[in-house]
Amino acid sequence: MVTYRRVATSDQSDDAGARGLSSDDESSSSSPSIVRSRSERISDKLHALVWVLVAYAIASYTHLFHTVFTDERIIRPIFHASIVLFSINFVLTLYLTVYLPFKFPVTPIHKTPASSPKFWEVYCPRVIPTMTACGIIGSFLLVRACYPVWGFLTPFILGVVALGMFFSLHFIPWC
Repeated sequence: MVTYRRVATSDQSDDAGARGLSSDDESSSSSPSIVRSRSERISDKLHALVWVLVAYAIASYTHLFHTVFTDERIIRPIFHASIVLFSINFVLTLYLTVYLPFKFPVTPIHKTPASSPKFWEVYCPRVIPTMTACGIIGSFLLVRACYPVWGFLTPFILGVVALGMFFSLHFIPWC
């Protein structure tokens, strides 16, 4: 008969099992942060730099920002709808990361930090699905609005520029 054994779901569980701790002992201890080697951090920064440089090259070659804001071929109502959806995402991000931590500081009453997803799931459970829907719909609308300019290359151009913008966050010291 084939028997199955339980597989650890994280490195912390593996460490706790190796030390002979039960799951109760493990949950009471603070979780150790994963220490990454210098070469891994440098590799991450180099990959981020490559994405940022490629995004800059594509944005420069296509005159992306000038085209988006001045070209007559852009479908303006759809473009404005995508801007509204991205603005909603931005405001909800500020709500989760700036407003909630100030409204609910860590106290004996509020033990979970307000900037953690566990707090968001309890206090405002519909914000993350709303942000997901706004982001996906806004992305499709932006691609549709710009499609008359770059044709089938539009998703590639906008996708690479978006990835470059996301990876540029690697160079903010606190991220």
